[in-house]
Amino acid sequence: MKIISLNTWGCRITDPIFDFIKESSEDTEIFCFQEISKNGNGKTEKGELKDAYEQISRLLEGYTGYFYGYGYGDESHYYDKRKDEIDFQFGIACFVRGNLNQESKGGIPLYDPKEIWSDYSGRFAAGVVLAVQIEGYLVLNVHGMWQGSIKEDTEAKLAQSRKIIELSESFNAKKIICGDFNLLPHTKSIEMFGDKYADLIKEYKIKDTRGNLYTKDLRYSDYFFIDNDIKINSFSVPNLELSDHLPMLLKI
Repeated sequence: MKIISLNTWGCRITDPIFDFIKESSEDTEIFCFQEISKNGNGKTEKGELKDAYEQISRLLEGYTGYFYGYGYGDESHYYDKRKDEIDFQFGIACFVRGNLNQESKGGIPLYDPKEIWSDYSGRFAAGVVLAVQIEGYLVLNVHGMWQGSIKEDTEAKLAQSRKIIELSESFNAKKIICGDFNLLPHTKSIEMFGDKYADLIKEYKIKDTRGNLYTKDLRYSDYFFIDNDIKINSFSVPNLELSDHLPMLLKI
């Protein structure tokens, strides 16, 4: 079984990313995407496709799609606008080959914007996880919260990691956790996962998950964590210019 995780950057690099998805569908069972828009038309002011979910659905005939939104206004501040001011939904998505035994386990937000944190009082964005059970595996697609480009530990991010792990451990299945965590490898928030699961970014000595389209010095954001008893056939993070993140490819 092959799984691909990719923060799509809203599919701004449209033709290359759609070509990659279509070509990958020949041998990929599960796609986990972050930053995906749905139920709109045209592009956002940031250049994101408002109907990326629908366009990807057409590319992935024979797959079942799952979506969970980031929210708006007081729920989440990705766009810092109320729901009635936005003509699309923005969130994360999974696409699973239709012949697999599968069941949505829903999505959850990873923080409460009304909660007061002693070490951070700025803007939040994203912060959700989508769970799908597939053939005895629990796949968690994560987009970790964005806090003003902070990639280090904060109270909110430590709480986020605990929440993801608690959700994962509540299911009797082999665990696969992937996505954009908005964290650096040395943080306690990431080490918490390594205490329970195999950290494939660390084990495979991956040096960069951001690629050439990301110009800042912080080269990590994306991770794959799996149960230690899952047999790995291959894992790679190819340097493809599809987004400001690189795709992660796992075969088990």
